[in-house]
Amino acid sequence: MRYSLILATVAIALGAAPMADAAPKKKRAAAPARAVAAPVEPVVATLPDAPYVPLAGCPVPASGSLAAAKKIDKKARGKFSIDKAPFISTLDAGDLCVTNTRMRTGVGDTAGSMGLSAQVMNTRSARMDLVDIPSFERELRPVLEAFAKAWPYAPLERTPKLLFRADEAYQAQALPDNTIVVSMGLLEAAQSDSEVLFVLAHEYAHLLLGHFAKAETIAGARGATQAVSVAWSAGSAFTAMKKSGGNVSLATMQTGMDAGARRAAPVAEALRFAVDDIFATSWNRDQENQADALAVDLLIRGNMTIDSYANVFERLQKAFEAQKASYDKRKAAADAAQASMGEAMKGFAASNMSSFAAGGTGQGLGSSLLKTAGGALVANLGNITKSMGGDTHLPPEERRKGLAAYFQAGYPTADPPIDTGALLGRIKGKPDFARAVAMRDSYLKARGSYFAQDYAGASAQLRALGAGSRTAPTFVNYVAGLAARDQGNVAQAASYFQAARTGTGVQNLQLYETYTEMEIGSGDMSDSNVLITEGKARFKDPDHFKSIEIKRDLAAGDMTGAQIVYNACQQVKGRDYIVERCRAAMPQGAAPQQGNPFGIKLPFGG
Repeated sequence: MRYSLILATVAIALGAAPMADAAPKKKRAAAPARAVAAPVEPVVATLPDAPYVPLAGCPVPASGSLAAAKKIDKKARGKFSIDKAPFISTLDAGDLCVTNTRMRTGVGDTAGSMGLSAQVMNTRSARMDLVDIPSFERELRPVLEAFAKAWPYAPLERTPKLLFRADEAYQAQALPDNTIVVSMGLLEAAQSDSEVLFVLAHEYAHLLLGHFAKAETIAGARGATQAVSVAWSAGSAFTAMKKSGGNVSLATMQTGMDAGARRAAPVAEALRFAVDDIFATSWNRDQENQADALAVDLLIRGNMTIDSYANVFERLQKAFEAQKASYDKRKAAADAAQASMGEAMKGFAASNMSSFAAGGTGQGLGSSLLKTAGGALVANLGNITKSMGGDTHLPPEERRKGLAAYFQAGYPTADPPIDTGALLGRIKGKPDFARAVAMRDSYLKARGSYFAQDYAGASAQLRALGAGSRTAPTFVNYVAGLAARDQGNVAQAASYFQAARTGTGVQNLQLYETYTEMEIGSGDMSDSNVLITEGKARFKDPDHFKSIEIKRDLAAGDMTGAQIVYNACQQVKGRDYIVERCRAAMPQGAAPQQGNPFGIKLPFGG
């Protein structure tokens, strides 16, 4: 009964949330965005990333080219921390140039630190449910190019890549590999160009200001990445436990272990997805205010519409409220998944650990993980969502108040174009928009079926979305593979994973990890080696795969090889989660720590 309640809770929280809750519909304004007929466009699988154009030095603004910054009335701006407008006039072009170079190359004090674009856990490759929609990007990329012209003195060296997320959230997110992810829920709920343009400008501002390279952001990213790592470890543990082997002394307990792991596996996957839903860079309040201020500057200097100024800030406040409500809902879903995972782990441990204490000697990867990482995961699961940070924006009313005062001080005579909704109308009028919304809705329903352990239902729903074909979105094939794997059909799962791996969708790190661990569990070391080698080359982050290499060597009985990889892993600097994953994969490689019988240092202590 407990598992039924857990799965029902997770399915409701993550699989079948009504659209209205995720991004509340706003009352239509006088000039709403209207879907308009779009010309027939060629079918393109992806729009290539814009090329890098390295800076020749760090150009600075000519004297008088920027308006003089003026003080903002303190009472009028309230808690908004930017005290001069335009904020863009106060920027140090040389500092921005140096910071962005550091973010991209990882040199000096920040080499190897979290938050830099060379590390796979902070790139598009580690985020779930992403889809490339070239027809949307063709509409929005010129907006980003206009931002570069609005601040040409130390611009980004590449126009950001735009990807879209198959979810109902009202959000967008910048990533340090020069990617901006826009949720379908935002495009669907938006009623004006102003909302979309402001969100894009805000995320672009985080990139332009080099916030990813700031010490406080790097520190927050470490905690968030470690939290994701613990969630992934939980999924890996249960996957391995389902395959756990053993000698005759395990005969009386093996059926219970395997059944418990099968029940807990979809809960573990639900936690992975839920944590990814709230994974965000740990901006502080001042950085969010800076991005808001610079967003207004970029829009004004680019002569872009942000609505008639009679109601722009009222409309933006409604957008901010929708954004906050969306985050709160996703955070609640993640908390529910985390609690469910904790209950599953505790129940699993209670029903099986006593068998080990009675003399059972488990053999195989699953048994090893149960005896080592299992208890530590139980102790640390409750801290995962806490370590993901939270919404650090000002409350919507304070945010609106601050921006209104900022605009009044910095742009008292500005008169940009009126918002006609033309941009959003073109996007919503494209055939791709209706297809993308329908695909997202069907996918979320199928994902909910999987979380509820309705594997047959999930498989049927995902096949209807093209699962098994190379043209299906990566996440469609990925979840289809999970459903087949958890039914025990490894061959079918491999066919789905293979379609995703060789397909045209956005490639995903978790796909490679899950696929490799399944092959290790089934004893196919040859395919495991191919996947590890390809993953290291594709994602350009060999250190990330060290823990999987250890698991492969242990499963193959190569203790010497495992120890060599383990020793190399312990030398990785500035990336604690990698070291800890290696210790979890091979706890016997480290001396037990005082007060911790598992011999593993997890990110949240004890």
